[in-house]
This record gives sequence, structure tokens and C-alpha cells, in this order.
Amino acid sequence: MIQGMTGLRSTDPQQLGPYRLHGVLGSGRMGTVYLGRGAPQRGARKQLVAVRTLRRELLRDRPLRARLRQEMQAVAMGVRSAYVADSAGCELDSDQPWIAGAFVPGVSLEALVALYGPLPEHAVRALGGALARALTALHAVQVSHRDLGAHNVLLTNDTPRVVDYGLALGRMSGPGTDEQADDVFDLGATLVFASSGHRPFAGNMLPMAREDPDLTGVPDGLCPALFACLHKTPESRPSPKVLAHALDLADTAEQPAGEWLPEPCVLEIRAMTEAARRLTSRRLFGR
Repeated sequence: MIQGMTGLRSTDPQQLGPYRLHGVLGSGRMGTVYLGRGAPQRGARKQLVAVRTLRRELLRDRPLRARLRQEMQAVAMGVRSAYVADSAGCELDSDQPWIAGAFVPGVSLEALVALYGPLPEHAVRALGGALARALTALHAVQVSHRDLGAHNVLLTNDTPRVVDYGLALGRMSGPGTDEQADDVFDLGATLVFASSGHRPFAGNMLPMAREDPDLTGVPDGLCPALFACLHKTPESRPSPKVLAHALDLADTAEQPAGEWLPEPCVLEIRAMTEAARRLTSRRLFGR
């Protein structure tokens, strides 16, 4: 099993905003991610959330804080998608800035491919359909993900979910068609990794001026759609809505993951879900 969910350390906060913290989910260059529980506002039902702390130096720019706050509100108010983790609030002006989203009891695509190798074509099609629908929902409220990749795609017992949307803090351009086309490019690169185990551009996510994507190992049936996603001209890339239809005509993404993911992946996901249950000492994911 992937090890990564641990109890709180003596140096960790006990609470951030309305959320009592129960454990550590991970850490990275932006900060630490905690498992918390609470209600985003008075009178709301308590829920499990992933609370990500953000280093203050990353948020010195006031327009950046305003953009992030606005996008989190737009997702909270306007996105109801089974493929996007719900926004659960943020506090960006305090001594310890944080942003919260619904906790997703699953395992990242990056970790599963590292452990068990590339996914079969039918699973990649279902995954691609889910991710394309996630982008469709985000783009409908004028939010671009800006950093879609295997590390922030979580596979669960039910449907895949996209997390950490809008958190590419170094990118300040406003939402628009170019950013949305960049999301499609990132989706194509993610599916190349899922189906082959390698990146399409020799370790670089950005296409070189004369470099075609390396689709070695990608099933032939997936190549046309993924090549279109990775087109050097943003205007030539398909829309997420068109891509969802092309990849997942049968709507397989709506089925529980156990029906289309390889069994080792399903067992890994179940183990992670049980670890979360033990960490909170509650049966919060009801079955």
C-alpha cells in the first residue's frame, strides 16, 4: 500500500479556519496538506476536507489572492460535477493562508501508474472521459485548472476526481480560451502517461518548436485524440466536451471504478479509504 497518510505532528496546527485537523495527507513546495473535518459555514453539515496550507511568499501579490478567492467561490457556487472535488473555502490573508477542498479518499494516477504500470485502453478512455467532463464543468464557470496532471487526478471507489484547480500560483494570466486550450494540452499529456507510463515530451510538459509528441506505447485507438490534444496550435485542440464524447462514448466514467480499473488499483484505493477511516476513527464514507 502507498504510505503517506499520517497523524498530526507536534509542530502541526490543530485547526485551520472552521476545520479541525486529524492528520497529514502530504506536503510539497506550496505547503502541507491536512485531513480536516468541519463545516465551511455556520449551519452547514460537517464534512471531511483536504486543507492545503500555502506559503505566504507565494501569495504576496494581491491580484493573485483575489483571483484565487474568486475562482474558489465560482467553483463552490457553480460546479456540481462528480469529477471535480468540491471547493470548501479559503483564507488567504491570514498569517497561515490555506485553501480547502472536499477530501477525496483515493490514490493519485501518478502513484498508481508508478506501482502497477500503464492502464489498459478501456480504462484510459473512461479516465479521459471523466477528466474531459471535469474540465467542461470548470470552464463553464470561467475557471482554468492550469496544472492538470497525474499528480492531481485522484482515482476513487466511484469516479475519478480532479483536485488543486487554480493553484498554479505563478501563472497570472486571466481565464480565457488560451488557458482552457492549455488545460486540454495537459489532459492529453496526462492520458499519454496513463496509457504508456512516460511523458510525451522527454521530461518537458511544453512542446518544443519542432518536436512531435512521443506516443510510444499508447494504444493505436487513442493516438488520434491524444495527438489532437497535444497540437502545437491551441486553436486546433478539441474542446473538452468534444473530447469526452470521442474518448468515452459509452459513458463508462459514470460507472464505479471497480468496473473498469485493474484489480490491483482497486485494492490500493480501498486500502487508502480504510486508512482514512482509521485516521478519523469514524465511518464517514458509508457503504
